[in-house]
Amino acid sequence: MYTGKQLGEAIKSAIELKGVRKADVARAFGIKPPSVTSWIQTGRIDKTHIDKLVSYFADVVRPEHFGIGSYEANEILFNSYKVPLLSWIDATKQLDRNTLVETNHIWVPTLRKHSNQAFALEIKGDSMEPEFTAGDKIIVDPERPIKDGCFVVVCENNNKAMFKQYISEGSYHYLKPLNNRYPIIEMSNHITICGVVVEKFKIYI
Repeated sequence: MYTGKQLGEAIKSAIELKGVRKADVARAFGIKPPSVTSWIQTGRIDKTHIDKLVSYFADVVRPEHFGIGSYEANEILFNSYKVPLLSWIDATKQLDRNTLVETNHIWVPTLRKHSNQAFALEIKGDSMEPEFTAGDKIIVDPERPIKDGCFVVVCENNNKAMFKQYISEGSYHYLKPLNNRYPIIEMSNHITICGVVVEKFKIYI
């Protein structure tokens, strides 16, 4: 993997290619924006963020962009962790179970080990573009804490699940689509959060 100036430039160009702000990257990594600036200026990044770096920018660059060879990429991306791929209707049924029943034979690799209730969903539609596009796989963990700005899968009155960003502003809580063509949804007692989105996975070849 690259280090120093070379890695800093690689991170900077990946951000530009993805068309996001440093603040967006910081939010996705759970860090403060100055840390992203430091990555670019110093080319130093904590090892715990390397797997996320590859996953977050997977829609615009390959691991080689960061100087990660095929062996390293396999070590990062294919570490034997996996979760079942569910339908958006089945995702709501997991609310009444302690663990997932292993009856689904389609599995999605994950970068890290998650709870036994974690599952994957395939993105449908364009309400969460440009960050999430149709065909992307998201990893959802019902046991992760919910906080302002995180992405969540929710269901309303036990209907088909929805995917939105959770926003909390004082006593006001709502669900925001990233695509401004879609309306913001105010949280209510009829809406249940099924889980927090912890990863996005995509393979091109």
